[in-house]
Amino acid sequence: MRSIGQRGELLVAERLIAHGWGVAHPLSDTARFDLLTVKGDRLLRVQVKSTQKQHSYKDSRPHYQFQLAHGLSSKKRYDPHDVDFFICCALDTQKFWVIPYGAIRSLTLKIYNGKTGKIHAYREAWHLLECDKE
Repeated sequence: MRSIGQRGELLVAERLIAHGWGVAHPLSDTARFDLLTVKGDRLLRVQVKSTQKQHSYKDSRPHYQFQLAHGLSSKKRYDPHDVDFFICCALDTQKFWVIPYGAIRSLTLKIYNGKTGKIHAYREAWHLLECDKE
């Protein structure tokens, strides 16, 4: 649903601005990134992925799930020349995970409750935007 993605993009843009970044949105849907963000001489392409709430399937723990791919019928991996960071946004709790492109290993990201696991290091990790690419 388009409104879920738009809400996520707006929330991420607000957080970026709060952290001192300038934010621009592409004028068309042909770009592979959702937001351009700039601070000083650093320019980054950000792909925002949003979910409305945790998924809870039979025989599975509740988790947030994000598709880190593009395409309607066949999902394709983003190219490193198109995206520098993924920022995943949980709309129900306004939690954010700031993940460098190089840290992504699969097309689907599942984030479970708890404080352990590699992906939890990226929660609210806005400082990573100021570091060199991973």
